Amino acid sequence: MAVRQRERAIDIFKGLLVLGMVYCHTLQFFSDPMIFPQGQKWIEFINLITFSGFVFSFGYVCQLAYYNKAFSEVWHRMLATAFKTLLAFYISGTAFRLFIDQRPLEWKTIRPILLLNDMPGWSEFLASFTYLIVLGLLLFVPLKWLVGRKWTGFTAAGLLLLTTWIPYGSIHEPIWAPLFGTRDFASFPVVQYFPYYLLGMLFARYRIGFDWRILAGSALASGAFVWRWLSNPETSLPERFPPSVWWILGPALVLYGYYLLSRLMEKYPLPFVPLEAMGRNVLWFLVMSNVLIFALKNNQPLLLAGLLDALWMELGLLAVIGYGIWIITKPARRATSNHDTKI
Repeated sequence: MAVRQRERAIDIFKGLLVLGMVYCHTLQFFSDPMIFPQGQKWIEFINLITFSGFVFSFGYVCQLAYYNKAFSEVWHRMLATAFKTLLAFYISGTAFRLFIDQRPLEWKTIRPILLLNDMPGWSEFLASFTYLIVLGLLLFVPLKWLVGRKWTGFTAAGLLLLTTWIPYGSIHEPIWAPLFGTRDFASFPVVQYFPYYLLGMLFARYRIGFDWRILAGSALASGAFVWRWLSNPETSLPERFPPSVWWILGPALVLYGYYLLSRLMEKYPLPFVPLEAMGRNVLWFLVMSNVLIFALKNNQPLLLAGLLDALWMELGLLAVIGYGIWIITKPARRATSNHDTKI
């Protein structure tokens, strides 16, 4: 039976997001906005597009891997994916508390993280991905129904924007923050970002490429964000934690541009092999880059980097992580090289 090969374009798309996210984290930990003011603009831009982009790509790959199959065939794989992302949160969150907050390695430090009662900085998005896959599993049947009706699915994605009016101020338990949001600390609530998950499913299901209607809709969404931003007397960005409707709308046009660009880059494979590799191993790169950045900040607290220095630091981190992944997976590649495998 013929099996669909892996889609390289969505891996490149994810690779672009990884590249941006690690650069953003490097700037946040090693750049001072008072000394390098341009760095803050890059941080804000990358923050706007990254989590929404990952949610979109997650919906896209889940449609290909899970939703075009029977629930009985894939539920255990979805749970395994959720467990991997939860483990990633545990590793990154613990590293943050140990290296950045300099807390002792003891049960008192680790237990709240394990119980999701503590959401350490720069790690909470990983907890959100766990919630996202679990929510996608619980809504497996209605999501398949929605995506099977193209314009109903797009309408549902639009209606989900209403969730940005959830009364965030009434949510105080950390365990609920990755699902609904809170005003108590930074969080990435999957309910409010879920329109991008649904859109990712729709793009994968209907093989959407360039479409002037999508272009117009994404331009209108991002235009609303810009209008809201510029109409603010303080010229501050729309609220991110918790996300306002303007923040959710904001990255639409850029992400659609990323998506189209990745489809173009797919036609010229050789120059973009590193991006594709990062896209195939997103969780590894996000977790290990966090751990390395936290450890380096702990060891070199006074280290400062401008835009170019931060870029070189990021490329060095990514190279180390990529080499580590290559070493770890080398035996598996050797073992499968002499056997027929299905992709």
